[in-house]
Amino acid sequence: MLPKLRHKKYAIQLIITDRGKMDAKKELKKIGCIRSGHFIGVSTKHLAGYVNYDVLLPHVELVSKLIEQLVDSFKDDAIETVVTPAVSAIPFSHWGAHYLSKNSKKEIFGVWADKVVGAPTREFIFERESFVEKVKGKRVIILDDIINQMASAKAMIKTVTNAGGIIVGFGCISANKGVSAEALGVPKLSMLTTTEYNTWAPEECAKTGLCSKNVPIVEDIGHGDDFKKSHPNYAGGYVRLIS
Repeated sequence: MLPKLRHKKYAIQLIITDRGKMDAKKELKKIGCIRSGHFIGVSTKHLAGYVNYDVLLPHVELVSKLIEQLVDSFKDDAIETVVTPAVSAIPFSHWGAHYLSKNSKKEIFGVWADKVVGAPTREFIFERESFVEKVKGKRVIILDDIINQMASAKAMIKTVTNAGGIIVGFGCISANKGVSAEALGVPKLSMLTTTEYNTWAPEECAKTGLCSKNVPIVEDIGHGDDFKKSHPNYAGGYVRLIS
């Protein structure tokens, strides 16, 4: 018999930082995933830090270990399908399903949802053959690399719900401040670490944020290059961290 979800909504928020296992934040800093500075996010907000998980993806063994640790908190939840957003988190669906399958001794599916190109807001869709049937009526967890402003996470939750999936929880490697199971509207949230930094809307940043202090904007990580095109005369100037 499948274990039942707790009836009280948003009952569980599980933060995994150290259970005698890998120190996720230490490992992410070591390979350059976590940076500080003045960045522009996909939401156009100004950020006092940036987490770039593209840097993580070539490290296959590290990805494997992080996802094994992340899905450990779901091993007793009778998960049937692991879902991720495309593109960078796709490996998480397979590693997550792999480790949960080893634990349950049965096949767990791993699928992903693609971004809807041209949508006015963040939107995902299951457009690959058989993916919807691997979600409909199944007990699902959603995995992602980072939850920042929660827009992508909520869009994924909507996509899985619309496809008939039963969302057991959401897991991420890191999350910014304010992210919770209640804020996402899921019964359970699991994360390996937190990556908290201040954020400002563009007009707020000009008044009280990093722009008001003329802190240079990083143009080659995040969306600083787009900001530079529309604000070439920004008083703080621009810097490149990669090249």
